Amino acid sequence: MIIDFHCHAFPDALAERSVAYLAAKAGIEHYSDGTVKGLASAASRIGADVALVLPVVTKPSQFASVNAFAKRINDGEFDAFGVALKSFGGIHPESEDVKGDILRIKEMGMQGVKIHPDYQQTFIDDTKNLRIIEAAAEQGLLVSVHAGLDLGFPDCTHCTPKRAKNMLRLTGAHNVILAHMGGFGMWEEVYDLLVGEPVFFDTGVVARYMDKTLAASIIRAHGADKVLFATDSPWASFEDTKAFVDALAISEEEKAQIFGLNAAKLLRLI
Repeated sequence: MIIDFHCHAFPDALAERSVAYLAAKAGIEHYSDGTVKGLASAASRIGADVALVLPVVTKPSQFASVNAFAKRINDGEFDAFGVALKSFGGIHPESEDVKGDILRIKEMGMQGVKIHPDYQQTFIDDTKNLRIIEAAAEQGLLVSVHAGLDLGFPDCTHCTPKRAKNMLRLTGAHNVILAHMGGFGMWEEVYDLLVGEPVFFDTGVVARYMDKTLAASIIRAHGADKVLFATDSPWASFEDTKAFVDALAISEEEKAQIFGLNAAKLLRLI
């Protein structure tokens, strides 16, 4: 079983422009065209069973349109190439009704929300994000968080390992996934500060950047049961990410947990 717990996709009319803009801003390649069908096609090449889309709401006024599209994905409208597509909802820290927005996302059948502290210009341990995490926990929803450096915003990192640990302390949260193995480009700090905390990590976009020995050390110390396979598609290829996990010096049982078993439990697929 392979479940990609961290992907991005856009409506067809916006995909080409959005992907080109974001790739240029971060100075990175893209490995699919940014459409939902393009995502499914890319995921199918490694035999993925499920790909989870994580939408980012960059301003509060986008809440309705972003989540309407997310619901269409989550309802199976775009399933293709043998890949089941799912989506979390999106929410902005400046929402005037966080609890209401979280409830609406739950009522649309979604199992979690995405927040991106850099794109939303709010530190992860700011009260505005804490209330999202707490409201999601009250409704039994997961929260996926961009963690560490974002190549498109190199001047300020809004979710460092230190701030992430403070967020966990302030909220008592057990429902958070810190993307990019806990903090892109800050993995020594992840090892020192976040290993053993009640939080999940995902492997999004780390394959070409992270030392495999360090990755295996973090997984062994943190627990493979708290690590999720993820590409961050279209910003990394499915093939590279699968090869990265396959090459880690961990057991086959641990790899099976990472590739899909952990995610299947979180998404209540098993």
